[in-house]
Amino acid sequence: MLIDEGKRKKIIQAHCQRLNAGDLDGLLALYAADPAFEDPVGAGRRSGREALRAHLALGIEANTKEVPGDAIASQDGVHALMPITAVMDYLPKGREYAARGWLTAPDEPVGKHLKCEYVLMLRIGAGDLIEELKAYWGRDELEVTD
Repeated sequence: MLIDEGKRKKIIQAHCQRLNAGDLDGLLALYAADPAFEDPVGAGRRSGREALRAHLALGIEANTKEVPGDAIASQDGVHALMPITAVMDYLPKGREYAARGWLTAPDEPVGKHLKCEYVLMLRIGAGDLIEELKAYWGRDELEVTD
């Protein structure tokens, strides 16, 4: 099933807009019944609507704001990609990232932020719903800011 390039670009842009708005239910409405996701790629693949809900809720709780680049629709008819710069509150995710050795924890986390550069990849399937999300970023793309 091939999905129009323009439609895939609109879906990935809607993902970013709804996350920025803190619209968890609207964000989840973009997803298929049993989505798979990995953020960052290499940190472990997870699946299921409840696992995705918990993951996205943490991002919303951290006041994540994504600044999207230009969306790209791949020629395979199902994928869309977009470079993103995201800034979020250091808490709650920063402690987890520091525990994994991905960054050095600040002496005082309150008032600090995380900045991350990544590429978001979505696989879109039947009903124009997202079946898979992957976020590609490495330690060099993650930093603590004021």
